[in-house]
Amino acid sequence: MTGTPADPVRELLDANRDLCEQAVDPLEIAAALEDSGLATDGAARYRHADVFGLAEELYARVPRRPPVREPLPPAEPLRALPLAALRGAGAHLLPLLPATVPGGLAGGALAVLAGAGAGALTARRGGGAGPDGAVGRAAVPWAALGQGAGTGLLLALLAAAAPGAAPAAGLGGAAAGWAAAWLRRFGRRQGGAATLGEFRSRLRFALPLAVLAQLAVLAGLGRAAAGGTSATGWAALLVLGTLPLLAGVVRDAGRPGAAAGAVLTAAAGAALLALPGPARWLDASPSGGLAAAALGPALLLAGCGWPPSTRPGAYR
Repeated sequence: MTGTPADPVRELLDANRDLCEQAVDPLEIAAALEDSGLATDGAARYRHADVFGLAEELYARVPRRPPVREPLPPAEPLRALPLAALRGAGAHLLPLLPATVPGGLAGGALAVLAGAGAGALTARRGGGAGPDGAVGRAAVPWAALGQGAGTGLLLALLAAAAPGAAPAAGLGGAAAGWAAAWLRRFGRRQGGAATLGEFRSRLRFALPLAVLAQLAVLAGLGRAAAGGTSATGWAALLVLGTLPLLAGVVRDAGRPGAAAGAVLTAAAGAALLALPGPARWLDASPSGGLAAAALGPALLLAGCGWPPSTRPGAYR
């Protein structure tokens, strides 16, 4: 009888009715079930071989109800447009400032402030938002400020270690934002995939391709701006230029704290290795120490970001 333990799908449907009524396609239901921890072995309890088959049944059982749409906000007054334009320009130009600041404590502090400001402006404009591009005012998120501050400090340290590479890395940060935005758009366009497996196969190589494209951009920028840079300077440029992309992917997957923590860890490690004592003890060049300090967090972000980037829930 429907509604009894003999129909476990009905119980799951009742618990997720709003989701099932408002879903655009079964893939959206499958993503939500997966996010809640329901895996293939859990789907077997509902007499299905996988989560997508269960989602298709849930989708078929419920009549469609369009999502409740918020009323459109009032049009922005014309006098506010210059301010919005200034915010947009600041979000793109502020990240370049740490690459040009003078050395020393004052220069490092200015770089940190500029990076934090860029992170706040990017979050306000929606660059650090969830899938719908919205950012709550409550969070000019501390995570965005921390990630921006860490990036600013890394660029300032790179400017001191390899002056020619720092502007290229700063410009590479803007390219990383565009690459992360492309990845989001590409993921959202795959909603027509027939199964979760097909969705994942389409997205499996999207992040590696984005990283390769970012490395190619950085190589071009480095060749133009830092042709005479040493091998360790090139390594620092490539690692620091890719770090914002990986942090953006992890942030957009719903883990902004992890993204900020990795960038801050890289910045703290690089600052420590830049001190005379550790640098002399390790016998590392400034740019080599910088690359080494950022490589571990970058690899950690890649490992944390790749699996979520193949899940539909990362693009809702």
